[in-house]
Amino acid sequence: MGVRTIWEPARETPVDLDVDVLVVGGGPAGLGAALAAAREGASTGIVERNGFLGGAATAALVSNFHHHHEKLNGISKEIVDELICRKAAVAGKVINFDPEVFKDIALDLIERDGVKLLLYSWAVLPIVEEDVVRGVVIENKQGRRALLAKTVIDCTGDADLAYQAGVPVVKGRETDGKMRPATLVFRMGNIDFRAMVDYARTHPDQFHRDPNFQVLDIEQGVVRIQGFFDLAQEGSGRAELDKDCHYLRFEGVIVERGMCFINNTRLYDVDGANAWDLTRAEVNGRRQMRRLVNFIQRYVPGCQNAFLVDVAPNLGVRESRRIRGDYLLEEADLVGNRIFEDRVVQMYCHVVAPGVEIHSPDAGEGSAADGHGRALLHQERSFFIPYRALLPRKVDGLLVAGRCISQTHEADRWTRSMPCCIQMGQAAGTAAAMAAGRGEAVRTVNVGRLQRRLSDRGVPLFSSRTDPAEH
Repeated sequence: MGVRTIWEPARETPVDLDVDVLVVGGGPAGLGAALAAAREGASTGIVERNGFLGGAATAALVSNFHHHHEKLNGISKEIVDELICRKAAVAGKVINFDPEVFKDIALDLIERDGVKLLLYSWAVLPIVEEDVVRGVVIENKQGRRALLAKTVIDCTGDADLAYQAGVPVVKGRETDGKMRPATLVFRMGNIDFRAMVDYARTHPDQFHRDPNFQVLDIEQGVVRIQGFFDLAQEGSGRAELDKDCHYLRFEGVIVERGMCFINNTRLYDVDGANAWDLTRAEVNGRRQMRRLVNFIQRYVPGCQNAFLVDVAPNLGVRESRRIRGDYLLEEADLVGNRIFEDRVVQMYCHVVAPGVEIHSPDAGEGSAADGHGRALLHQERSFFIPYRALLPRKVDGLLVAGRCISQTHEADRWTRSMPCCIQMGQAAGTAAAMAAGRGEAVRTVNVGRLQRRLSDRGVPLFSSRTDPAEH
């Protein structure tokens, strides 16, 4: 039996906005795209389904950047600098920040730069004419509305618009389509981190060996703890923890407030582009969370008086759709630090050997059999992303930024960090504004001119190893 359908009547849809650049999705990539486009003089709009901006940094409560502050650039550095200025972030080997202040900064920057902001609205359909994206249809409390633009930038994380516009997409691992696990992050308060750090320092065999994952600089207020291996194994064996919980992970620590975020629920076989899967994962994630809270209060040093503060409004989805674009970014490009002629992002990340998975689609993360989760040391590596990876096949008038760019599953583990997504957004927004200003398509933007503009905005695309692209 085929899929049941209904017919919807034709209708006239009011146009609420007509701009040069329309950004769909207000997460890290969308924030970078909207700010960059507006700063280049383009009339710019941004649409977000939540009542705030920030995406993974706020809606998913992933409140830390796994980067050295001095290696950030462009808009990502600007945001972190402002967080530090407002005493809402502590920077060291990792950068822990307050997600509520992140929301405030995002809104302040959007307002300051004159971006037209629309919250509480879902982009449900791209408007495509003769293979050119002309805007999007949205749904909100007012009903169905159209937003038009010379260029649309898909920053949904799941390539929602690109997919519906007919762009080829893939999901998950190339061999079997399986995707990295989703996570429901939650926050706990009233934790004595000095007691926790003292325990970690005296039981080093129970924690990750990598100094970038196990950060105990409590005197400077920079803490990230990943381990309690035996404790978690015993808890799983007694069914006090979920069977897929093999370690405990405390991130986004604010020592003086006794608060942190627990990044531990692991939700496997979840398609982040399927609402039924997301519903099942949300329910399962809350069940795992309740076990974790009880376990942490009962067994983890420094947590006897801790309590649950709040839970992320959105699931943290690590992987879903990725487009196929004019270039397919592969891990070999990143391992070799390939210098693309059309490079528009330079970023650093901590990675292990090629092919070693950080959050495998297969269960067992952090278990005794998971060498990465317990012992493998990471190296800081530099890499570039080419403009062609942001350009989807088959349609014009559309750019894609964030984890859904044209790349392989293996490459995604390098590029999906939030600062990297912000920089992809900055590149896309700058290109879209340049195209609008010259009345040309984003596919024909002069990449040399784009690179120089990004460099002027603090993105270091040129070095002793690289020369500026030809005019």
